[in-house]
Amino acid sequence: MQVADRTAAGTDIKAILGLTEDMRIGTTSSDPYLGSPTFDEVPFHVHVGCRPALGTYIIVVSDADEFVHYGRIVSGTEDNPRANPSSLQQNQAYQVGLKDPRPTDKAPHVTRVMTAEVLGEIHLDDDKNITVKESNQLAQTGKGVYELPAHKIPQLLNIPDSDDRGFHIGRVESGNSSVEFILPMEAIARHLAVVGKTGVGKSYFVGVLIEELERHGIPVIAFDVLGDMLKATEDLGGCNFKAGENFRVPYSVIGGKEFLGFVPNLTPDQLEIVSFAYDSLFNKAFKTLEETAAVNIPIKNLLGEIQNLAAEFGQTAVGGRAAKKVETAFNRNSLLTAKTEDWLSEFVQKPITNIFVGHLSQQQRNLIVGATARLLQALRKREQVPPFVFVLDEAHFFLPSGGETTPSTLVIRELIRTARHDGIGIALITQSPASMDKQVILTCNTRVVFALDPDDLKLVSGTMGDVSEEMKSRIPKLAKGTAIISSATDIMRHPALIKVRQRKTRHGAPTPNLAEEVQKWRETQEIF
Repeated sequence: MQVADRTAAGTDIKAILGLTEDMRIGTTSSDPYLGSPTFDEVPFHVHVGCRPALGTYIIVVSDADEFVHYGRIVSGTEDNPRANPSSLQQNQAYQVGLKDPRPTDKAPHVTRVMTAEVLGEIHLDDDKNITVKESNQLAQTGKGVYELPAHKIPQLLNIPDSDDRGFHIGRVESGNSSVEFILPMEAIARHLAVVGKTGVGKSYFVGVLIEELERHGIPVIAFDVLGDMLKATEDLGGCNFKAGENFRVPYSVIGGKEFLGFVPNLTPDQLEIVSFAYDSLFNKAFKTLEETAAVNIPIKNLLGEIQNLAAEFGQTAVGGRAAKKVETAFNRNSLLTAKTEDWLSEFVQKPITNIFVGHLSQQQRNLIVGATARLLQALRKREQVPPFVFVLDEAHFFLPSGGETTPSTLVIRELIRTARHDGIGIALITQSPASMDKQVILTCNTRVVFALDPDDLKLVSGTMGDVSEEMKSRIPKLAKGTAIISSATDIMRHPALIKVRQRKTRHGAPTPNLAEEVQKWRETQEIF
């Protein structure tokens, strides 16, 4: 990355980066026990009175005025021989040396050393332009370590510094300071995976993301298992639907195997005829989809196709009985329709279409999600709907690990694999990445990782770019609302610790206090 970043304050790289001596926090060091500079890490002695925090972005200067390393503090230690257990025990036992073993930072026996991971190098060319490169030179000992001004962090991460070029997610944490974090626009088109255990802020983050998508005019269709997006959808002027009531999917797009699963007690001959008829109708529908703008095929067309094929096979009576079973099953099913009803036009016009599926069985959820994905991708290929973002909550249920497949899961997998080419972004949310198809997670270029249990962390840690081992080890203890965001290097140069911003829309129901809920329940019940 080259940036024309000049200043009249000086011509060396320290001046251009805005580094002053009062920002110096230490000096690179070398010690047989605490380590010496390597290509990956740099230990430094912390100056008296300085309190650099974990995660602080730093600059390590060199002999050359046009070159520095940059990195991030990942660990630290304080050495004080007067505070070792043996000395403290002797002092108490013999009542000697009872003075404070650590009077001040200036005590000559107190040494504080921190280690920074090396993220890269910053070079200054002849025109005084900054170029950020991968690190290939060794840091020197005895050189100054400075805290990087927070406003320079976006430049090093290669992310926008203005929310008109991306999504305002929150703030990049750098020790005790922070700066706005703008996720590049390209990230959503190459898919996001949002992972974390229950109650750490996943759905809250998704609400922030959807607010940003709405701000940029990008339509969203979300499948809501827990009802987290109902209030936010109202606040954004979107539409809430409930699957099986005011949201149904055309029977002609759910797939032959899925459709046959809704028609019980078909004989082998009937099953064959219905399967042939359905596939024939499906192929005809998608060939003419650009003319019909939706798959609005009356059920009588399928019944007629069944009877015509049965007559061709010389099984008119079998076809009649099969058609009757299909008609009865269709009329009794609350999830299927012969037309797209109102939801498709609302989807095209509204900022967010939220479909609540929490009351359905998982098989029914798969049907709704798979059929909607198939229909919208087909319409998108024909430019009949705008580019959009597909948000799937509890994604591990729809895309399970272990090779488990259903017609619906195959459709969703195919959508994720090809959606980018059709102008469709995907956001998958899961509390159990270990239970989810690993290949799907790898397909998502951007990962938003909240606090995770160790088993889930093992799966995700290998997909997080150049996150240090020290940083990974702290993921299980991340505070609520804090996440590590990583992406492909052309989207975001380094992973970063992010504090998610406050939402403007209402969040879903908070975690209940069970003691209070029980008390409320008892107060409303009659005493028998």
